[in-house]
Amino acid sequence: MQSAIKKSESTVSETAGRKTAPAAKRAKLSVLLVTRDDQLWPQIGTHLSSDLILKQVDSIDELITQTPPGQPAIVLLDSRGQADHAGLLSRLQLHSPRFAVVALDEVGSAQQWTNPIALRQVIALVSVPVQTDKLKTAVENAHEEVNARVALLGESGASGDAHSAAHGAPRASDASSGERKIPWIPASIIAAVLIAGAAAFVLFRHGDSSPKPTAAESGQPAPQTAVKPASAPAPTAAAAADEKVDLLIEKAQQAMTDRHFIEPAEGSALSLYRNALLLEPGNGEARQGLQRLAEILFGRVQSALDERKIDVALQALETARSINPDDTRLSALDQRIATLKAEFGPAQILAAINAQNFDRAAQLIDEAARSKSLSNAKLTQLRDELRRKHEEADVANLVKLIDTRLQQDKLLEPRNDSAAYYLAQARAAGATAAALQTQSQEIFKRLSQSVHDAIGQRHFADADRLLTDMHGAGFPASATAGLQHDLSTARAAQAAAAEQPQYLDLAQSRLTQGKVTEPDNDSALYYFNQLRAADPKNSALPKLSAAIQAQMLAQARAALDANQPDRADALLKAAGGLGASADLSALNDRLAQVKLASAGPPEVTEASLTRIKQVELDYPSGALRKNIEGWVELSFVVTAEGKVAKIKVLDANPTGIFEDAASKALSRVRYKPPMQAGKPAAVSTKLRIAFRMAK
Repeated sequence: MQSAIKKSESTVSETAGRKTAPAAKRAKLSVLLVTRDDQLWPQIGTHLSSDLILKQVDSIDELITQTPPGQPAIVLLDSRGQADHAGLLSRLQLHSPRFAVVALDEVGSAQQWTNPIALRQVIALVSVPVQTDKLKTAVENAHEEVNARVALLGESGASGDAHSAAHGAPRASDASSGERKIPWIPASIIAAVLIAGAAAFVLFRHGDSSPKPTAAESGQPAPQTAVKPASAPAPTAAAAADEKVDLLIEKAQQAMTDRHFIEPAEGSALSLYRNALLLEPGNGEARQGLQRLAEILFGRVQSALDERKIDVALQALETARSINPDDTRLSALDQRIATLKAEFGPAQILAAINAQNFDRAAQLIDEAARSKSLSNAKLTQLRDELRRKHEEADVANLVKLIDTRLQQDKLLEPRNDSAAYYLAQARAAGATAAALQTQSQEIFKRLSQSVHDAIGQRHFADADRLLTDMHGAGFPASATAGLQHDLSTARAAQAAAAEQPQYLDLAQSRLTQGKVTEPDNDSALYYFNQLRAADPKNSALPKLSAAIQAQMLAQARAALDANQPDRADALLKAAGGLGASADLSALNDRLAQVKLASAGPPEVTEASLTRIKQVELDYPSGALRKNIEGWVELSFVVTAEGKVAKIKVLDANPTGIFEDAASKALSRVRYKPPMQAGKPAAVSTKLRIAFRMAK
């Protein structure tokens, strides 16, 4: 259910109150379906004429919030289970006297709607389940009623106009306008009907059902319309992606309104919702839209089969199956289709292929091969078509992923979810160079710029890495030859300009400042390596190396004392690059002991241990009453004495029911002491405990 009236369907509300040129095309009239029952949408939407726009809201409150006061519209009010009909009608009339209400109610409810219909508060009553002919008649009458009220009151008005119009007071602009002349007698009749409706409401309504005051009447501030700031900061990559998803959903909703359910291929509601889910798989609005589309398609299948429109039925069925393959109606429809198989021929398989339900198409081809209902030549043709369409769909999805990652500026990272990665995947899937030319050129352009930036900042290692990644993404050496030349030239220039004594001075200066290894490009170690690369035989290197290593070892020792093994490990590795020493070996031994101590007991399988006291379960009483079964997976330590310790729940199904019972039962289990190297020693293991009802 949509939480608000769709943006793409707001044609009437956006134009409300604006004066248009006489030659301008009149906006389509909105049909506002007020219900929480999603099954009503396909029952009603497929039978409305093309000059009406169907929108769905959950409640009267939502309708009032989402529509401008005074808007003309047909309101289909689902009154099932509603006690205060008079109150609902009053709120609708106060919000807009241009509303024409059609009540949807249970069969046998006609008597309670007699007075509202007589007073024109309700135009007609339609019983649920909806009968097509009665619905069409009711909507046509409501459409005429809206036109009559618009002729009397004008196209739209502010909230104050709506209130006065409900009492029969015409707007001053209507009275003086020369553009619309309304006969006095019909207008007065309609005004009288509205006044009579308001008076009757006061007479018939119970004392506790008075209409809620409007914002103006209650003294409360009216809702404010958000104003877009004149300028806003540039959106982030994530915000841009979210905006693209919102745009796709908006277009899909408009496609639903325009009945472009599955065609055209790139502009249908089906393709737009699927594209939204491709970018954001968990988007609930897109998933709900597909479910609503499936309901419409199932109705189309039934109608098409009744009319013997086989191709239409097959296409709708296979598309609905691709949306919801577990729908219970599929089996009955498949059986009905099976009886007409001689008429269908390969059409069913082609329909599944065109719906991109490739697994279903492969299944149908295999069935046709087993039953020998199609020739070998036809089967080969269908398999080739399936393979071709499947490859095209895979490539199309990969191209969309490339475009999305480019928009998010994810060129190389993460490795398995970047633009370069999907470009390589698309090439492997058989995409032609022409099909990928735009994306390939954009990736190459951006990576080339990154290489030039790295070279300009003298980050030659980064430039090397980028060039390697470009080769890995499929860009040939010939394409990156210019970049490689620029990198080599920059390196040579830096080497020629380097002054060896300057490296020595800088290294000694950073050593005095305590900057031994950090920052990377401005430390004693960095300048030592620069000096060693430029002049390997420099006489100052041994003494400088010993001094730098001594400070590294001192910092590594301090890191071990502070229980920072990772920092100590990095320092010791860097110190090892300067040569071996007794202190370095001793600190490496100490680091190994620290890592061993923090590793915890070795892990073994629970089956390799010997239980001397078995698991005794206490089945939770709540689960027992409700006949709930499940399991819990736990990790724990078996001590050198065979006791269970450090119990931790890893997983459970269902959650929140059996965890405590499983942990308590496990804590009472005892094992034969585990042996490691001939001695009792603690080990860690895992166990899944199942809770099953007695049969």
